Amino acid sequence: MQRLDSAQPISITLDGTNYVLWAQAMSSFLKGKKLWRVITGDIIKPTKEATESQDKYADRLEDWDSKNHQIITWFRNTSVTSLSLQFGRFQNHDGPAKAIWDFLQERYSTTGLAHQYQLLNHIHHLRQEPGQSIHDFLSQVYGIWDQLALSQPEWSSTTDAQKFIGYRDQQRLILLLMALTIDFEPVRASLLHRSPLPTLEEAISELLSEETRLSSLKPKSMDTVLATLHRRSTQQINYGVNQSQKIPNSCHFCGKTDHMLLNCPVRVCKHCHQVGPGHYQSHCLQNPDNANKGSPSNSFTAQPSAGPTAIGSRTATAPTSSAFNNDVEDILKKLLSMSNTQQPAVLSTVSSEFPQDPWDKP
Repeated sequence: MQRLDSAQPISITLDGTNYVLWAQAMSSFLKGKKLWRVITGDIIKPTKEATESQDKYADRLEDWDSKNHQIITWFRNTSVTSLSLQFGRFQNHDGPAKAIWDFLQERYSTTGLAHQYQLLNHIHHLRQEPGQSIHDFLSQVYGIWDQLALSQPEWSSTTDAQKFIGYRDQQRLILLLMALTIDFEPVRASLLHRSPLPTLEEAISELLSEETRLSSLKPKSMDTVLATLHRRSTQQINYGVNQSQKIPNSCHFCGKTDHMLLNCPVRVCKHCHQVGPGHYQSHCLQNPDNANKGSPSNSFTAQPSAGPTAIGSRTATAPTSSAFNNDVEDILKKLLSMSNTQQPAVLSTVSSEFPQDPWDKP
């Protein structure tokens, strides 16, 4: 099935300011359709020959008229409404398509001083956007260069014309390098320090190679990097929460939450083999490490509960294990009732005052 080109044959819509780009695209399209000779005037309105029948002449006239109106339709579909409404006055011309083309060319191809000022001001302030490719930036730059080229003088000497083209391309190269982002600074410095300067096309080729190299150094997009950072941050936060939930608030020996380690009823000291609450293993009198520590005032022990006689025989100078256990339990409960943010420091203090032997840990 033949492709339908009548809707919009080119992607550029003529608005007056982009005539050069529009004319280039449209002329290429018409040449591809073998209709450019209608625009140049080589194909004119047919006239009836003396020996030609009326039907044959009508067919040739219809074919010529069809080609003209096909071209006019493309002109309308690729122009803003304010321009396309002006095409109607050319319908009765002997070559309406050529007449419209000449009208647009005469109106928009000439570059007055004000237009040149606008174009030069634009090209001097134009800068490559971060992330914009060289190809995309060149499409903007060449659009302005092509419009400025319409105001260039015509040279009668081929030698002078070549010298001017060389000078023009050198100025274009400088403007192009000025407009590039900081990513291309190494290549820009290299090109500017060469003698003689490379041609415009050679410089563009090197810039494209540098762009390819830079893109290979950035395999991850910004979204991927941000997602990775977010995931790591979330993991760290969750890790902190889990660690805060592991603050000791239960017995390390049996794991129950209704008492602390010091009051565990099933704990067994490996030195004196006492079962139940009473003392830390590090404070046990039978601990070999405590053999040379002197008086029992440095160690808090729990005597076997052998009845009232044993209880009454305890000295008044040493605190009883029951009273000590109750005091420690009260202190720990008060400390653990503090805010969560204070618990690590509090527990560290308690740990330093009441050191625990490895046996005391789960």
